[in-house]
Amino acid sequence: MTDQRFDDSVVAADRWSKVIALLVAIAVFLLASELTADVRFNSIVAAVAGVGARLYIPYHASVRVPKSERLSLREHPVAGNYHHGAAGIALMMASLVSLGVFLLDQAFLISVGIGIISGVFAYFVLGSSLPTA
Repeated sequence: MTDQRFDDSVVAADRWSKVIALLVAIAVFLLASELTADVRFNSIVAAVAGVGARLYIPYHASVRVPKSERLSLREHPVAGNYHHGAAGIALMMASLVSLGVFLLDQAFLISVGIGIISGVFAYFVLGSSLPTA
C-alpha cells in the first residue's frame, strides 16, 4: 500500500501492521505453547492469528478516514477483492476457536476443521455487518 492516493494514516498502519502481526504471532505462539505441547498446531494457530492482525490493522485505519476522503482498499492493485476487516477478524477468531477446541479435545484435525468452519462463518457474518473500507 505504498500508493500516495491512500491517506497517510492508512499507509503508516500498513507499515506498522507487519510488525504488529509478527508480535501477535509470537504472543499467540507463546500462549498456545503454555497451554498445549503440540508445536505444529501452535505454529498454525499463531500464523493464522498473525495474518488476521496483518489484514485487520490497515482496514481499521482506512475506516477511520472520513468517507468522502477514503479510497477503498480494494482499489489497491495488490490488496485483493474481499472484505479485509472481516477476513482479519475471522482469521483471529478461527485461531482462538481452534485453540479452544484443541484444549478440549486434543484432536489436531478436528480442531483445525472447526476453526476453519468458524472462520468462514465469521467472515460472512462480519462481511455483511462491518463497513466497507
